[in-house]
Amino acid sequence: MTKRDEYFTMMEAQIKKWDAEVDKLRARSHEMSAEARAKYDEQIKAMRASRDAANKKLQEMRAASESAWQHMQTGVDTAWASMKNALDKASSQFKK
Repeated sequence: MTKRDEYFTMMEAQIKKWDAEVDKLRARSHEMSAEARAKYDEQIKAMRASRDAANKKLQEMRAASESAWQHMQTGVDTAWASMKNALDKASSQFKK
């Protein structure tokens, strides 16, 4: 398996992990008051948007040539960091 294949496999696994974590957070939001749930739903919506952006960059990268994908990796990693930060923030707020 090439480094490129390993990268895509790792990133696709991460997307699935994030999807599962967001689904868990969404399920827990039903325990909150209506006002808190509305705010939380907005955060979940933002996380899904970040996830979609990260996935879109990953798919663009997959379609890129062998040499171009390495240059695109920075953009994907940035989108990934955004998704991780949003998920961490929502998770920590739920624990409060």
